[in-house]
Amino acid sequence: MKLARFAAAVAATAALTGAAVAPAAAQQQRPATSHPYTCSNQGGGSNHTVNCSGLITVNNVLDNTTVNVHDINVLNGTQLNDLQVALANVADNNVNAPITTQLTALQTAVVNTYLTQFGITVLPVNVGVCALSICV
Repeated sequence: MKLARFAAAVAATAALTGAAVAPAAAQQQRPATSHPYTCSNQGGGSNHTVNCSGLITVNNVLDNTTVNVHDINVLNGTQLNDLQVALANVADNNVNAPITTQLTALQTAVVNTYLTQFGITVLPVNVGVCALSICV
């Protein structure tokens, strides 16, 4: 009987601890030095794009960055959020890298996110990323 109560107490503690840790782990996806991105669907059919805007850091100066994905697939809210998080994570991990390196990393993140999370193939040529007057 004591063993059963002990097992139940351990299980309850584990469940409570897991519940308390899970939200914190979910929020860990974006580093504290955040460069947030906002993405939205624009247009429709063959003219559809997903447009994202956010920031990268060049010589300790925050610059506006735009990402335009030319794809006929309209993303839902969860997909847009996943894309925003992927872009923010890449921007945060490449702070002060050369601008072309940062832009290429954002382009790669978009291509990988579309493929691995959405099951959609998007070619890098269909992902335009620009900051200042530099585009990849």
